[in-house]
Amino acid sequence: MTDHELKIEYHHSMPIQLRWMDADAFGHVNNTMYFQYYDTAKMDYFRKVCHEITDKYAIVTVHLDANFMHQVYTKDDEVIVRSAITHIGHTSFTFRQELVGKDGEVKCIGETIMVLFDTDKEKTVAFTPEWRVMIERFEGRKL
Repeated sequence: MTDHELKIEYHHSMPIQLRWMDADAFGHVNNTMYFQYYDTAKMDYFRKVCHEITDKYAIVTVHLDANFMHQVYTKDDEVIVRSAITHIGHTSFTFRQELVGKDGEVKCIGETIMVLFDTDKEKTVAFTPEWRVMIERFEGRKL
């Protein structure tokens, strides 16, 4: 089963303030903004769950996939980003996020493969057992 087919239980959510500048001439949020919302929520996730990672290393996107289901309008909509790590490899992990309206309607699903990166040494970094335990404890499942 792929991560797209998994029923994800999200333990992290973050409200996103929609700004006038996020919209195009028709008042709906430009698709590129969704990735900024996801990135903001990603940083919040790591600060709350395992800040040791972001204190030491960069988190670099190596693959990004998004499915846009419904438009978001800056005038009337309120949204949150729900985030979950669905897989941890040796140096990479899969981060799944949803942009959800106040009525519970999923507006977009994003899935990103990321790596931990040491900017001084210019190389990827392996997940420590301690980081894995912190994330698995938060997610409530083995990864």
